[in-house]
Order: sequence, then C-alpha cells, then structure tokens
Amino acid sequence: MMFDLIAIFFVGGLLLFAGYTALQFRNKFPQRTIDDVTPFLRPAEANEFSALLDPALEVNFRLRLSPPAFRAWQRKRLHLLREYLLRMSHNSLVLIEWGNMEAAAQEGKDSQQCRQRELLARELVQAATEFKLYSLLALIKIRIWLVLPSPLHFLVSPPSLPRLRTVFGISAVNSYTRLKTAAADLSHLYSFDFQQDLLARL
Repeated sequence: MMFDLIAIFFVGGLLLFAGYTALQFRNKFPQRTIDDVTPFLRPAEANEFSALLDPALEVNFRLRLSPPAFRAWQRKRLHLLREYLLRMSHNSLVLIEWGNMEAAAQEGKDSQQCRQRELLARELVQAATEFKLYSLLALIKIRIWLVLPSPLHFLVSPPSLPRLRTVFGISAVNSYTRLKTAAADLSHLYSFDFQQDLLARL
C-alpha cells in the first residue's frame, strides 16, 4: 500500500514536471546562442546553497536555540533555500535551451569535432534537466511547509533542510556539480573567458 502511494506520488510529480517544462518551453528564448546565456543567468550562490543543506550546522543551531527561536530561524532558511532553488532552476532552463540549440546545430555533421560538441551539448541538457526535476520537487516540499497554517507549526517538528539533500534519488549537490561540469566542458570549446564568466554565475 505504501509503495503504491509512493509510486503514485512519484508519477504525479513526473507528470507535473513534464507539464511545467512544456509550459516553460512554450515561452522559451528563441535560438539561445552563447551570446544569450550569461546575461540571463541569475547568481546562484552554490556554496551558500550547499551550506543550507549542511546537517552539522542545523544540528548545532537546533541544540543552541529554543524551539520557538529555532522554528523562526528555520523558516527564514527555508525562504532562502527557496530563493536559491528558484535561481538555480531558472539557470537550468537557460542551459537546457542553449544545450538543445548546440546539439541541433551539430546534427548531420560528420566531423569528430562536431560529434564531440553534440555529445557535450546533450550531456548538458541531461544534467540540467535532472537538476530542474530536483528543484521542482524540492520547491513543492518547501511550499507545502511554508503554506501550513501557523497553529499546525506547533503540532509538527520544523522541517530538516538536510533532508532535501536528496529528493527521489536525486542528490542536490551532485546533480548541480554535474550541471556545472557539463556547462564548463561545453563552454570551454568557445573560450576560456566565456567559460570562466559562465561558471562565475552558476
């Protein structure tokens, strides 16, 4: 019974993600080239994002603060985590659009360089799609907590942010690292300066 509920929730999440992505692509940027990547990226603060998911930091504050103080502190951290996830999710979509354009531009070309560029572009699309799925599912969990009526906050324990390190088998940190690596590999084909500018914004 429990497995059926988990499976239904998982499939529902995938369908929701597919519908959301379809809506995003209806308004996608037309033909996103390298000139249209870095200006549209939002500062993600990946190190601060990782720190929010640090279990040691959360345990430390849970022990030091009173329950009401910890609850208020945790709620602020939830809002901050949500903000970072929204930025990173947006960046994922930008990279998906760029990766798709790069892959499409290489189709039908037989040179080894073109095949390599296509493979790197497809890896970027896969990595960015994986993190996009993670961010959507994590944002749903955060939203559920944030919309709970205040009286219910005293009936349930505050959410643990480190539990969001992995959602449905997707590791937040590993997935975003894969995304950055794929973006670095593809952008390196253009120039070192473009690569460094792109990575500085992710």
